Amino acid sequence: ICYVISAILIISGLFLFWKKGEKNYGVDFSGGTVYQYQFEKDIDINKVRASLNELKIGDVSIQLMRKLEAKSGSKNVMIKTQNDESKKIETQFKEKFPDNKFTILQVETVGPAVGKDLRANAVWSLLLGMLGIFIYVAIRFNIIYAYAGVVGLFHDALVAIGALSLTGRQFDLTIVAALLTITGYSINDTVVIYDRIRENMRSVKKGTLSEIINLTVNQMLPRTMLTNLTVLGVT
Repeated sequence: ICYVISAILIISGLFLFWKKGEKNYGVDFSGGTVYQYQFEKDIDINKVRASLNELKIGDVSIQLMRKLEAKSGSKNVMIKTQNDESKKIETQFKEKFPDNKFTILQVETVGPAVGKDLRANAVWSLLLGMLGIFIYVAIRFNIIYAYAGVVGLFHDALVAIGALSLTGRQFDLTIVAALLTITGYSINDTVVIYDRIRENMRSVKKGTLSEIINLTVNQMLPRTMLTNLTVLGVT
């Protein structure tokens, strides 16, 4: 059942990803314009997002730029759009935030060539990360464990990519960071399970390898659930 569900999610997600083509990529990977505004007072990112959604200007990335010493709030906001929408954004801000004046600190255009370079670097970062994990697991356990671990990593990454494609999310540098985080948690759980398999192979005298693996996964399932639910609760 799990194989079928994974296969359906991965195949349908990758097919949709291929069909969309360049529409999959956000400003970071396809090029666009980056604006940085500084307000006189702290600005609420949710209000900024709501005001920009009214403009219907396509994919928009919004990020508050907070200084390290600031415990909360921010006056600086960075916005990325696929086209130059500076005049529309300025008019909207003046209308929606009349009591909070702003100045334009920076307007910068990211060309398609730079976006393609970032896209290639993102793919290489994922592949090199998996290569490093493969070498680590091969040294700590053996080559068979390493192959199995990397297959699991590819599976988790492809499931995430498929889910993002099916839900219409565009891929940018934040998504790449999320995928690296997913693979990090995945290999963490995998290594813990490998350790317990090695222990059970010594302690469980009677039982096939399949039975020992099944026992180990069931023993580790509560830990995995607690770890992931805790992370979900924090985020």
